[in-house]
Amino acid sequence: MRGGVLVLAILLAAGAAGASDLRPTVLPRPAFGPPVTGVTPSGPLRLALVSSRAREPGQGPAWPAAPAWAAESFQGARLLTAIRQTGKVFLVYGVDFASARYLVAANPRTQRLRYAFDFVNYAYAPEIAPGDREFVYQQLVWAREADGVLYVETAHSTYARSSGARNAYVTAIDLRTSRVIWRSPALVANARTFVLAGDVLVTGYGFTAEPDYLYLLDRRTGSVLDRLAVPTGPERISRRGDRLLVSTYDHEVVAELRPR
Repeated sequence: MRGGVLVLAILLAAGAAGASDLRPTVLPRPAFGPPVTGVTPSGPLRLALVSSRAREPGQGPAWPAAPAWAAESFQGARLLTAIRQTGKVFLVYGVDFASARYLVAANPRTQRLRYAFDFVNYAYAPEIAPGDREFVYQQLVWAREADGVLYVETAHSTYARSSGARNAYVTAIDLRTSRVIWRSPALVANARTFVLAGDVLVTGYGFTAEPDYLYLLDRRTGSVLDRLAVPTGPERISRRGDRLLVSTYDHEVVAELRPR
């Protein structure tokens, strides 16, 4: 038993050493394309409303706690939160909870870091309204990995006009090459989560007096296939089979993926 403990300690020490040596891939400045406007439904699936129930407005979902083994800092930034996926965990680092910048993928079983990306060039849109710069840092919000592709949401939490309506994107990155495959239109994703469902992503966008929608994105191209109006801004989206459970600012919505 003592020998097994010693081997485990050596492996964890090696993992810690590898973590200190890991250097993030700094992604080049992306295109800040225009927002989605009229949506022409396409593809084999559509979004359908099942039910909508009002509730007391909440404070929004809390930032998840990071695992105890995660390093408290990375590239001089502090650990903010963790995004968990089966067999994976993404550690998020930044100056504060409004400027998450680094995404570090780790194996939760071995606690070894797998890769890291720096999204500093995604932070500010080309156009910023006077006096609003402190509110428009487009930080890491959510991430999912599937089939060798990393899908990442970056957004700020204020009015779209503050960044010229160039906010709230999803970006797909090829993990073999660390190159961007596609970037969605603007204003499709500022909810705290999104979900993968086969060949599509379900995202959500809304803010105060702005239109509030769920969006269906093509996983291959990032194009918008469908959208569904919801009562207020989506905050959290989860999936149970073909059902989508959506917490908005003051409603609990159930939607469904149905054949077109």
